[in-house]
Amino acid sequence: MNLEKKKMAVLTGLILAGGLFLGSWNTQQALAKPQKVVVGTNAEYAPFEYLDSDGNLTGFDYELMEAVAEAEGVELEWRDMPFDSLVGSMEAGDIEVIAAGIGPTKEREKSVDFSDIYYTGSQSIVSRSDYTFEDFASLSGKKVAVLEGSQSDFIVSGENTDYGTVSDAVPIRFKNASSAIMELKNGGADAVLIDTIMAEIYCRQTDGIVSTAIPGTEEDTVFCIEKGNQEIREMINRGLKTVRQEGRYDELYEKYFSGEEEGGTQIAAVSEQTGFFGTLKFIFLEENRWKYYINGLKITIIVSLMSVCVGMVIGLCVALVRLDADRKRKETIASRIMNAYVDIIRGTPSVLQLMIIYFAVFHSRLGYVAAVVSFGINSGAYVSEVIRGGILAVDRGQTEAGRSLGLGYGDTMRFIIIPQAVKNILPAMGNEFIQLIKETSILGYVGIVDLTKASSYVSSRTYQMFIPLVAAGIMYYLIVKALSVLLGKFERRLRESD
Repeated sequence: MNLEKKKMAVLTGLILAGGLFLGSWNTQQALAKPQKVVVGTNAEYAPFEYLDSDGNLTGFDYELMEAVAEAEGVELEWRDMPFDSLVGSMEAGDIEVIAAGIGPTKEREKSVDFSDIYYTGSQSIVSRSDYTFEDFASLSGKKVAVLEGSQSDFIVSGENTDYGTVSDAVPIRFKNASSAIMELKNGGADAVLIDTIMAEIYCRQTDGIVSTAIPGTEEDTVFCIEKGNQEIREMINRGLKTVRQEGRYDELYEKYFSGEEEGGTQIAAVSEQTGFFGTLKFIFLEENRWKYYINGLKITIIVSLMSVCVGMVIGLCVALVRLDADRKRKETIASRIMNAYVDIIRGTPSVLQLMIIYFAVFHSRLGYVAAVVSFGINSGAYVSEVIRGGILAVDRGQTEAGRSLGLGYGDTMRFIIIPQAVKNILPAMGNEFIQLIKETSILGYVGIVDLTKASSYVSSRTYQMFIPLVAAGIMYYLIVKALSVLLGKFERRLRESD
């Protein structure tokens, strides 16, 4: 009996030792594997974060966070999204850190934690050189352009009075700072309230505007961290300290805030100095900005093609379910669901559907997949009606002829009705595809650089609105024209069999 107890004790000891060994090995493996941290940003706030001419994310915040990650042995996954969606995405658990030039406010503190301060700036008023403003009081009753959700927005709207009061001003909110500056240049706004560094850079680049720094508006800038995530907070703070000690911080500060990175060219005067062709060269050839359009065109075409394929599959299934219910003159659970699907999709905006699917369903991940799913579901509702109408347009005698030949309902639809219906629905299907190509212009709402977003980026870098937008319009037109020609040839081939 004692011998058996000894054997059990030895066996138990071996199991525990093995468990401890495996646990230790797994721990070492976990520690050896770099931790991945998901960082959200809005790449439309140069020089803090923006896209370079190759479409790659860069900027002061980006390089600083990468330097911190390198010092801490951490891997970063970056997600570009609208500025006003960042905090909400963090609350939903989609991102863990926000690097977007954000100030630590009491309102934000309720939702996120803050890192140590890594930059201190202030607010400046940007105005036209012939009509300047010196303080907040002078902005009373004026139209002031701001970056939506920024500290400037809170000040102008009266939500934040810590730095002074702006009375009765009309805030004009934009998704990026460059659009606010263009609004000022075009006369749509009386002034722009923005970070001082940003104001100085824009004024160096653009003639006809000046900036005035507002004393007492000094504010800190921090990285926002998922609420309660002390591990990431401590990691970022340690990394910031290391980067400062090694001198890397000073190098980045000089690189991005000296004005050299953004250039000193008086951009707004380019057309006057170089003429039309010189302006074209400046807009499209300098810094290889034409690459924005090529990459955007690829994304537009790929997303449109994949979405229309998904939409056709969904539309055909929905149409057949509803037609079967009509044939039996009896509503089923499936047909009711399909009816509700068509009703809801046709009754809500495409951009709303895209944002719900991207942010709520995919949690800011797999942007291209979310786009294809969203546009496919949207297209499916319209395609189902087109297919249903085309099938109903086929003479009822064709169905009776198929049944008299001994074909079942499914075979009759497959071999007789649907082939004839294709001729009826092809023009409408072509129109749906064309419409889908144009609808992809809303991809920028979820940070995908399609053709429209590409033109927006070029405009923000050159301060030229008309030509970049016209260039995108021409490319859309050429795509649609080519598709119309192909559809026309296909229709003529189908008519030959009549």
